[in-house]
Amino acid sequence: MKVLVARRSGSHLQFQHIGRPRPADHKLSPQPSCVNLGMMWTWALWLFPLLCKFSLAALPAKPENISCVYYYRKNLTCTWSPGEETSYTQYTVRRTYAYGKKHDNCTTNSSTSENRASCSFFLPRITNPDNCTIEVEAQNADGVITSDMTYWHLEGIAKTEPPEIFSVKPVWGIKRMIHIEWIKPELAPVSSNLKYTLQFRTVNSTSWMEVNFTKNRRDTDQTYNLTGLQAFTEYVIALRCAVEESKFWSDWSQEKMGTTEEEAPCGLELWRVLKPAEADGRRPVQLLWKKPRGAPVLEKILGYNIWYFPENNTNLTETMNTTNQPLELHLGGESYWVSMISYNSLGKSPVATLRIPAIQEKSFQCIEVMQACLAEDQLVVKWQSCALDVNTWMIEWFPDMDSEPPTLSWEPVSQARNWTIQQDKLKPFWCYNISVYPMLHDKVGEPYSIQAYAKEGVPSEGPETKVENIGVKTVTITWKEIPKRQRKGIICNYTIFYQAEGGKRFSKTVNSSILQYSLEALQRKTSYTVQVMASTSAGGTNGTSINFKTLSFSIFEIILITTLIAGGLLLLIILTVAYGLKKPNKLAHLCWPSVPNPAESSIATWRGDDFQAKLNLKESDDSVNTENRILKPCSTPSDKLVIDKLVVNFETFLQEISTDKAKTSQENNLGGEKNEYVTYLVTPDCPLGKSFEELLVSPEIPPRKSQCLCLRMPEESCPEAKEQLLFSDQSLAPYHLCEEEVPNPYLKNSVTTREFLVSKKLP
Repeated sequence: MKVLVARRSGSHLQFQHIGRPRPADHKLSPQPSCVNLGMMWTWALWLFPLLCKFSLAALPAKPENISCVYYYRKNLTCTWSPGEETSYTQYTVRRTYAYGKKHDNCTTNSSTSENRASCSFFLPRITNPDNCTIEVEAQNADGVITSDMTYWHLEGIAKTEPPEIFSVKPVWGIKRMIHIEWIKPELAPVSSNLKYTLQFRTVNSTSWMEVNFTKNRRDTDQTYNLTGLQAFTEYVIALRCAVEESKFWSDWSQEKMGTTEEEAPCGLELWRVLKPAEADGRRPVQLLWKKPRGAPVLEKILGYNIWYFPENNTNLTETMNTTNQPLELHLGGESYWVSMISYNSLGKSPVATLRIPAIQEKSFQCIEVMQACLAEDQLVVKWQSCALDVNTWMIEWFPDMDSEPPTLSWEPVSQARNWTIQQDKLKPFWCYNISVYPMLHDKVGEPYSIQAYAKEGVPSEGPETKVENIGVKTVTITWKEIPKRQRKGIICNYTIFYQAEGGKRFSKTVNSSILQYSLEALQRKTSYTVQVMASTSAGGTNGTSINFKTLSFSIFEIILITTLIAGGLLLLIILTVAYGLKKPNKLAHLCWPSVPNPAESSIATWRGDDFQAKLNLKESDDSVNTENRILKPCSTPSDKLVIDKLVVNFETFLQEISTDKAKTSQENNLGGEKNEYVTYLVTPDCPLGKSFEELLVSPEIPPRKSQCLCLRMPEESCPEAKEQLLFSDQSLAPYHLCEEEVPNPYLKNSVTTREFLVSKKLP
């Protein structure tokens, strides 16, 4: 009988038949085919659930990255990477020790242990020195899997406690050195040497410096002298140790502080700020100084000695003493040398000198290009120079403020063409002016300047926008620069947004040097909204939004229309004048038509001889003296009272005049004749006792036509007129009173109709 057995090898399943071997001489007896087929189906049904179980099994992940640390005289702790777990997993650490003679186990699981990938072996089953092997086995409900075997030497993985520093102090008489003492860890191997790492830094620094050294196991002096330090500077010290053969260091000890011994000042760095010359030819020079980089932080300075003299005359040396800076010197127009030293109770510093150039001296220029960029937490300034022999540079920087006076900072750079500064030393969102001066020996060259930000942001305000030159389809948008304090970065571009009322929004982008832009292809007589956005590398901010409306007509169109109208009128005047010169009579007749004279009208022939005789009164009145303007009686037939009416139809009169007497009218009009006006007044016999005025204001006579003739006569003539009109013994005979008047200018060319009525029933 054979049995099919499944075994797992790694991640594969292997099946093997197990049974008693058949004798060599045993012969198979023939079996029916139906029996073989039935046996095959039986085996298949029996193996199917087993195959499904193995196919669905989820074995634990194989433990990897096994690491062990021997905490001296405490425990041996091993850790590993368990991998991803899908179910409860139990880990067993199998160890052989005492050079393979003994073994033990350490068990942990994924549900009860907080650190499920760690297991420790404790005393007394740990001996040193010793070699051991570690193997980790992971087991869950679906199976067991084992890690690779690892080998460990305990001295190579030993880790001790950190040493304890108890003294850090200077050594009197020895400059720039401190003496450090500590206590060796109690649980350190006696049979092994210890190696140490000492780290130190100044109090105001964040970067550590390290020193490594080794102490012999037999050495009982646990001290170290740290040299090469700065004078009168406070330092922070920390220490750690490890077994010489081990790769694991102890933790750092607690930090301890110590100060080096004080000494004389180490020196100064000088710089100057040149100001414009005054009216008397002297020039103010602001003198600046500071401690060099790496100078003692706690260095005490009691004062400064300064002396200066012209470059060509050392006899004119002037000296002064000060304790504060900056110091302003008033020098002449020539070049000067300035020297300075600092001093304290222990001595004087080396002399620092600086040359001040003459006013007319020209400085050399060698910097071709310069740029600033941000790199991590630093601002980096780089430049290129055409002078290869220049290796010293002076960096000057100060905030570019609109109102506050700048605070100047400066720093020398040697053997490099770049300069870096920490961002935390500069204020964020502030613009800084950075200048680089080349220095060759004692001469200072022409500076190269740029602007930079340690950190950029979005502008706090947008630009103030205005609209100018509004046209039919064009407009000019202008804006002002944002104040430097509100930019918070370098303005890289401006974007103009404009939108018609109820229309689509458009935009135009221009560079930061442009402060106006002309919009074109706008719609006529349309309202628009426009605003400008200022952008930095961090983003943009919109300015004020303004509205405007395009014009209906442009100035050119208005001028063109006006010119066409004026030209047309001028052409019409020219043609009229030309026509008048060619035909003057016709033009005069069109402009000043003749007014017909009623006296020359043919209507007089319609009424017979009597009407014609009355018209002849005009001829007889011409001979009368008009200066006295006195109404005179005219004889008329006495048998009847004549009512004379002159009625002229103006329209009929014009038609007749135009046909019958056109020639006569034109001649009279062109000849300058004046129209004469005759007023006829016919009066009946005046009764006795009636004055002339009473007659004139008779109800039968319209008041608007009555006139007091006495008022128009001289005073001496008025009684005579009354005597002629009043006769008591005789009947009044009819008289024709004639009146000569000056033509009324308002009635000059009009047709006059006058009607005089006298009552028939006079007494």
